[in-house]
Amino acid sequence: MIRSRFRPQTTVVVLLTCAVWAHLSHASVFCHETGVRLEVLGSGELSLDNVRSSESYLIWHENRSRILVNPGPGTYLRFKMSGAKFEQLDAIVVTQVGLEHTGDIPHLLAASMRVERTEPLPIFGPAGDDTHPSIVQVIERSIGEHGAYPELREMLTYKDPAGYRLRIREVNLPNRKRWGKFAKDDLKLSAVAVHSGLEPSLAWRVNIGDKRVVFAGELSNQRDIVREFAKDANILVFTHRLPAGSRGDRTLLQITPEAIGRIASMANVEVVLLGGRGWRTFGREYGTRETIQKNYSGPQIYANEEECWRV
Repeated sequence: MIRSRFRPQTTVVVLLTCAVWAHLSHASVFCHETGVRLEVLGSGELSLDNVRSSESYLIWHENRSRILVNPGPGTYLRFKMSGAKFEQLDAIVVTQVGLEHTGDIPHLLAASMRVERTEPLPIFGPAGDDTHPSIVQVIERSIGEHGAYPELREMLTYKDPAGYRLRIREVNLPNRKRWGKFAKDDLKLSAVAVHSGLEPSLAWRVNIGDKRVVFAGELSNQRDIVREFAKDANILVFTHRLPAGSRGDRTLLQITPEAIGRIASMANVEVVLLGGRGWRTFGREYGTRETIQKNYSGPQIYANEEECWRV
């Protein structure tokens, strides 16, 4: 049976087909069970109109919190509520460097002063350009000597009072080149550049144990890169901001349900998860589901806070 944690006031919009029962045999109250699990820490966007945190995810493996994805506003609190241990994280990965994707990094780092972490913490994100900062610049402007929170500046030096070193790395990927410079034991990270207007953007693939989770993030898919990158993924995660039938400039930044269905089908993914849900898509889930099903017959999950899915 599929189980999830929901707050009483949360509107549950999980559109499932019978195949979900086969692919996602159940989701735990937390994620403290065996196997690989994907927890939704935040399922919304920056908005005062709902109680959702910005889109963020946590991958668990054998009762260990391993990979944190897009620690945007609200992630700090949701991370604590999840029971995750900061000292267990193998890495933090970011798809874009904007506030919605990185806003809670300073809070998490400040809170980590009291944990017993000794291993270096890698943080991976996009390289910048003439208009957008890189992940290194974002963190330096937050906690560097001349940053907004200079009391944390020693976290970028050998004097780090938290007892571990930060290793911040820019991922710069020209054309269709794939990055894959992080691997350990049963975990491998890879990334590819995707198109989302002019903003440097990455999709991330996490191969962990015998499972594969792909975070497409915010993209227009103009270069049709995700299809091959997400090949045979167990779960493919999209930011869902546009309803079916969308046209115009927004489609240069965000992906449409029509494209989601085509990509999921051609990539042969088991399950599609739609997160980062915004005001344009709430209440239109039926139309999105019907549109995606024209090309993709697998399960669709519409993310809500604190759900935890077995991969």
